[in-house]
Amino acid sequence: MMRPPLFIRILIVQKGKNKIRLWFPFILVWLVFLVLAIALSPLILIAALVLWPSGLGKKLLMFGPMFFNVLNSLSGLYIQTQDQDSKVYITIK
Repeated sequence: MMRPPLFIRILIVQKGKNKIRLWFPFILVWLVFLVLAIALSPLILIAALVLWPSGLGKKLLMFGPMFFNVLNSLSGLYIQTQDQDSKVYITIK
């Protein structure tokens, strides 16, 4: 099992200006998803029952576990973008 990421670090460097560093705990993303999953679970179950004969019901029910796997796979992601005047670094650890 993969370890879920703990932090998102954003570093913004502007030419001739100070650096901006932001640390964002990744647990907040999990909490938002959990609240949405609990709030929408009755609708998702009804939609899955209605769509089960067409084969889409199983895919709808498996969306949650697949989403968790994608979020867990983000650990170690490093993104670097730059402009003429600024650079942005995003690290997910």
